[in-house]
Amino acid sequence: MQIREMISHDLIAIARVNVDTFRETQRGIVPNQLINSLSYERAVQRFQRLLDKKEQLSTIFVAEDRGSILGYAMAGLAREPIPRYVGELYGIYILPQYHGNGIGRHLMSYVAQHLRAQKIHSMFVVVFSANLTAIKFYEALGAEKLYDRTVPFDGADLKETIYGWYSLNDL
Repeated sequence: MQIREMISHDLIAIARVNVDTFRETQRGIVPNQLINSLSYERAVQRFQRLLDKKEQLSTIFVAEDRGSILGYAMAGLAREPIPRYVGELYGIYILPQYHGNGIGRHLMSYVAQHLRAQKIHSMFVVVFSANLTAIKFYEALGAEKLYDRTVPFDGADLKETIYGWYSLNDL
């Protein structure tokens, strides 16, 4: 397995990882209408926009094995103000059949290295509070719970938890 920066050739594979992983890991956490509204085509367009914009010091790393994309992580400057935290992990998605194989840890290490090279030494992530698997993963990597919040989504209130790494040196 290798970790590398995303290239345009990866768009379709990353869109599939995103949609398939979100559908499997978030079912029962987010409204079904959101799960059912996901499409590969819209995901490709979203990732193309991210790839085209190199602003916010953002990047996407992919985990690849024998030509197949197993997962990805994307991060950059924070998109919202969280005191003391400059960077943000926008998302990390690994195909469920590869969970527990260390891919997430490797991706997080590359993200931290990239951010540190950009003089970003802290990072936060927003996670659905009911996503206990993700929370355990972040806590195992040393993230500290910062706070909970509730956000409205299509008539439902979704609870989110913000976790942070004040120092990226140990990732």
